[in-house]
Formats: sequence, C-alpha cells, structure tokens
Amino acid sequence: RWYRTTFDLPAGEAAGWNLRFESVNREAEVFLNGRKLGEHQGAYIPFELSGGFIQPTGNQLLVKVDARLSKSDLPPGNRPRGWWNYGGILREVYLRRVRTLDLSELRVQATPGAPGKAVVTGSALNAGPAAQAPAAKVVISGPNGTVGTQDVTGPALAPGTRGDITASFDVPTPALWSPDTPALYTARVTLAGGQVSTTKFGFRTWSVSPDGEAMLNGRPLSLRGASFHEDFPRRGHALRPGDRARIVADLKALGADFTRAHYPPHPALLEAFDREGIVFWEQVPVWRMRGVDIGRLEGRALSTLEAAVMRDRNHASIMTWSAENETLKGGERERSYLEKAKEITTRLDGSRLFGVDTTLPLRSIPTFYDGLADVIGLNEYVGWYGGRLGQLDDTMSDVQARAPRAALFITEFGAEANRSGPQSQKGTYAFQRSFLARSIDFMDRQPKLGGVLVWALRDFPVRPGWDGGNPKPKPPVNFKGIVSYAGKRKPAFGVVRQKFAAVQSFKTP
Repeated sequence: RWYRTTFDLPAGEAAGWNLRFESVNREAEVFLNGRKLGEHQGAYIPFELSGGFIQPTGNQLLVKVDARLSKSDLPPGNRPRGWWNYGGILREVYLRRVRTLDLSELRVQATPGAPGKAVVTGSALNAGPAAQAPAAKVVISGPNGTVGTQDVTGPALAPGTRGDITASFDVPTPALWSPDTPALYTARVTLAGGQVSTTKFGFRTWSVSPDGEAMLNGRPLSLRGASFHEDFPRRGHALRPGDRARIVADLKALGADFTRAHYPPHPALLEAFDREGIVFWEQVPVWRMRGVDIGRLEGRALSTLEAAVMRDRNHASIMTWSAENETLKGGERERSYLEKAKEITTRLDGSRLFGVDTTLPLRSIPTFYDGLADVIGLNEYVGWYGGRLGQLDDTMSDVQARAPRAALFITEFGAEANRSGPQSQKGTYAFQRSFLARSIDFMDRQPKLGGVLVWALRDFPVRPGWDGGNPKPKPPVNFKGIVSYAGKRKPAFGVVRQKFAAVQSFKTP
C-alpha cells in the first residue's frame, strides 16, 4: 500500500524539521522529494526520521507500507491472530520542528513526601552549526498554580552531540494522583533557541504489600473495569479523536477505574486516563507466543518494551508494565526473557509494577513468576470454555499458594453475546448478562484480588473462522464485548455497571 501527500512548510521556517509517525503497521519505507529517508518495522511505537531533503514549498511525501505478516512480527504471523491485522498508517503523521537545541527523553520522577520531589531530566541535542551550552528554563505547575522555576545550563556541546539537563524541585505537600483524585502537575521546559516541551505527571506510589496486595499510596486497591481494542467500524485501528473519546466515555459510564489493552495505546488515550483517574495496565504485544517464539524474538520484544516505557513513563495512570500475555510452554526461554524485561523496566522506570498476564488452569503459572512478577494478571474463562464457576474458589487459593508474593488481578473474563434467546443458551445476551453478574459476585468475594477487568469493552474483529466458544458464531467478530461493534450497549453493560458501583477503588479496613 502506498500513501502520498504534498505539503509546504510554514512561512519563514525553512529548515530543521523531523517527520514523526505515531504508528505504522507493519513495515514502512519513507521517501521525501524522491529520496529515501528511512524505514521502520512494527506497529504501536512511534518513530522519527530527519527531514533532510525538505523544501520550503512543493514537498512530496511518499510512504510504502507492507502489512503482510511474518514469523518475525510481534505477535508472529505464523501464529493465530488475536485481533485484526489492519495494515497501513494507523496514527498521526506530522512535522516536528527541530531548533538549534532539541530536547528528547523528557522525564519527571515524582516522589511523594513532605516535601515531595520532582526531578526533571532530558537529553538536549546541539542541532546548530556551532558549539553551545544547553540552557533551559524549567517550570513546574500544579493544581494550585506554579510550584517553582529554575534556569539550568549544562557544559558546552559540540555540534551534533548531546548533553543532559536536570532540575530538581521541592513540592510542599503534593496532591496525590489516584482514581478518586487524579491530581496532575505539568513540567514545561523551554530551551535556548525557542523549543518548548511539556509533559503531565502525578505524585503517587505503586507497591505490593508483603502479603501480596496491590497498593496505591499505601492503600490496597480494588479496581474494576474493562479491556479494549482500538477498533471502530470503517476505520479499524485508525481511530479519530471522537472514537477515542467514545472509549473513555463508555469506560466512565461503566463506572470503570481500570482498563487494559494488548499493545501500547494512542497517547491521547493515556492522557485521558491520567485526567479521568483510570488506572492503566500497559503491555507489549507478546501474545500467546510459545517459548521457542520468545527465544527467537526476544530482542524485538525487549526493544518494543523499552520503547513503550520511554514513550509512556510520565503518565500517572500507568500501574503496570506487562511483558507478556498468555505465553505457551515458555520454560527457560520465558524465564530468561522476563528477567531481562524486568531489568529494563526497573532501570528505565522503577516506579511501576512489573507484570505478566497468563491463563488458568494452574499449570499455566510457572513457579518462577513468584519473586519475578510484582503482579500477575489472570485471564480466566471458567464457565465459558469449560468448567464451572464454583471451581474458582479452590483455583484462586492454589494460585495464591504458588505465587504468594505477587498481587493478583483478573485481567480477562467474559462470554460472547450476539443474539437474543434464553439465559440457558451460550451466546445470548441473557446468558452473558447472567454469567458476568455471577462472575463478578465471585470475584467480589476474593479478598486478595487487586482488580478485575471484563473482556471486553467493545466487540472487535479477530480473524476468519473465529468462533470464540459461541455455538452460533459470526466470524470474524469476537462478541465478548458489553458494547457491540456498532457502539450499542448490550444488556450486560447495565448489570456490570450496577455491580461496579458497589465497589470503591480502595478496599475498606
């Protein structure tokens, strides 16, 4: 697939531009004015290319996208798909101005306390023709206005080299971010030369208690919500702002304070979760891979995880860096991968919880998860794909015994619904409504669960031939959503909302 557009630069701004792509699936080759700028592989992660051949007017941008899957993809193309493979440019493409000093890797490490600490760091590139010192004005503001301002200057940089900038602020009695009070602060960095960079952040502390409870700001969590895919009719993964707003609106209408996706979402969704107090469980698309696949693709998986953490580590709403989902017979390759993944997340952002998502039954949970994973997400479909809900009490006790130091979450549970019919028939709206109500009642009785997520918020296409355990499927759509693909709320939406309304974000003593 080929994309072509023409554009002119703003008047008086003839030099110093990068082209930024927020997500292209899967392999992109980029040409500007007849010359190749570069290439990139992999969706969901942004990339930038220098606009070295850019002109004041009459620029022609040409992008070739090859969406054919291969066994080197994440997840690999020789495995069954869990969501539709929408090829092409999936998120925004835009020009980013590069001035004589260019800031990247802007980070704020916010530590609660009396006072709290906000440490702002970044990497400044001397993009000018002569040596210069990276000078910056750093301003922190919060819910009650400006907190502090600092002027910082680093050692002189030769052209084409980088240097760090650092500013540290004491914040008297910072307002803490939580689902109940999503207090946000802003860091604004203005470099000599005119570039301005801003980021939102929050003061909060994620932790796991010695007896395996997930904590936010020292209080045990009891989160409720639904997972989602970025998928809308006629647009697939190429969502518009209104589509993203609809996802957030449906979560809020559900009473959700918790959500999750199988891949790093659009940055605007994370910004909305920050504002709305919705905790996010972030993961990379290492989905249902076998141990042999993980061994073969470990480098790509780790680089994707690193890029996701670097992009998203200022977001207050992110609780978890999840490195995998439903790995099959992982063995020592899985252990090795997870050890390296945890090292990356701890080094780049040790303020979150390191997680894995796995399936029940118990044999799917290796003993090495305990002590390696801070949190374990359980994808359980007992009562839908087989078994009875009553079996779950013993199963949960066994999981806790196998991983006593990890906090447990239910990251998926659900049932398909695509038609009317009696409550006794799988696949009917009545069955889904009853099944989710009984499942939530069971989960409400589990004292150690940190949160639960319905699978899924909305229906979505999967792959040709998909049946999802539904006696009367309509492939390729997964009908486990409590909102239809067209956007209509199913009867289960109301009962889930009612059940969620009875539970607070934090457990009561």
